[in-house]
Amino acid sequence: MAYVPPKHQHNGKAYFIAFMAVLILSGGIFAGYQYFQTQRRENAKSFSICGLNKEKSMEKLQYQGEVYSISDYMYYGESLNLFAAPYQAEKQDDVKRKNIEITNLCDGDTMIYTMENGADRQIDVSELEPGFYSLSISDNLIKKRLVYKEKLHSEPFYTITRDNESRKITLVADDSLSEPKLTHHALFLQVESDLSQQDVYDVFIDPYGNRILNDIYQPSVSGNGLNEAIEMQWAAEYLKAKLEQQGLKVELAKNDVEEALGYYGDRGIMKKAYASQAKYYLELGMNTADQSAYGGAEIYYSNYATKTLANALMYALKKQTSLTPANTYTWEDHSEGVSAAFLAKGKDGKQLYDMQPSLRESGGRITLAGQFSDAALQNQSFVAETHMGMQALSINFIYLSNPKDASIWKKEKELIMDTLADAFVKAVHVSE
Repeated sequence: MAYVPPKHQHNGKAYFIAFMAVLILSGGIFAGYQYFQTQRRENAKSFSICGLNKEKSMEKLQYQGEVYSISDYMYYGESLNLFAAPYQAEKQDDVKRKNIEITNLCDGDTMIYTMENGADRQIDVSELEPGFYSLSISDNLIKKRLVYKEKLHSEPFYTITRDNESRKITLVADDSLSEPKLTHHALFLQVESDLSQQDVYDVFIDPYGNRILNDIYQPSVSGNGLNEAIEMQWAAEYLKAKLEQQGLKVELAKNDVEEALGYYGDRGIMKKAYASQAKYYLELGMNTADQSAYGGAEIYYSNYATKTLANALMYALKKQTSLTPANTYTWEDHSEGVSAAFLAKGKDGKQLYDMQPSLRESGGRITLAGQFSDAALQNQSFVAETHMGMQALSINFIYLSNPKDASIWKKEKELIMDTLADAFVKAVHVSE
């Protein structure tokens, strides 16, 4: 007799349960999608700018025409740098030499910035009045709206204190700000007045002397009756008091002349400097040489910045004190006493790095902080992903080995520091 397989019994209850599960899951997904869309629309409806109602705000946010994509941004001091490609120090970004137009959507005021090579000569956010700004770029004579590669609501950036308040800057790029949605993540700058920041400093001052270099303690140098560490600790505290009289918030690298600090790691100077959120980093020091003929003041700046700030300070010191600009190392660029740092070759074999750690490690990713050496890698934890960098100067007032220089410092050090403080606040537009 032929084998006849048994008939399979259909389990109607199991099918029904499975069907209902799929139905419930689909309904949940649909409900979730609907909720997301509703929330997006509600967020867009609740977003307003310039004190306008929601409808007028949405009109202001809309735009037409071609776009230009930004992939990276960084602050150097109070200068906002934008990049078409992820930042690479050895390559000139496509944004450079182009004009960026910034328009305050609240009042229609427009400013145009030329993106120069110096990191300190980009978009000066200290000039911006409170408002909500759109950004456009002139690319091959075509005006294009700046958009960001992805959704962005940046950490707030605070300018230095002027007239007892600072500006709070936030970069915003989010297609869901508007309803209907924007076609791209259009880039905006939100600028607000701020009086509340308590832990954000304006200036970080680093008195040189008694330093840890390459894990080796290097005691302060002396000459002609002066000790660098003692004099620079006094100078830092004096300068701090003078700048605070102008309303600035100032942090010192150290409060004890005997304290020895290095530049790297969680216990180094840079960790404290970045935590302060200062915009300007001033290293104060004194030189020495084997020959007493070498003398004069020197101010060094980063190769990734311009000499503008350094020149302003040196001009004042030369004009109002007996200090003379040194030309030992700085005469080649026809700016006595002022020079970019010497370039050094890093562990990657590239000669891209400012030699002075104070200039290199303070400027964030723009000055290649945390990359120069194995020791510098210790700073990666707080610089690798940062969008912030301090504009730094290394100021050497005299040569301790030069008797004339030493005599000038002993007689005029208060005048020298008064002059430096006044020149600085004028250069950064805190006072006229």
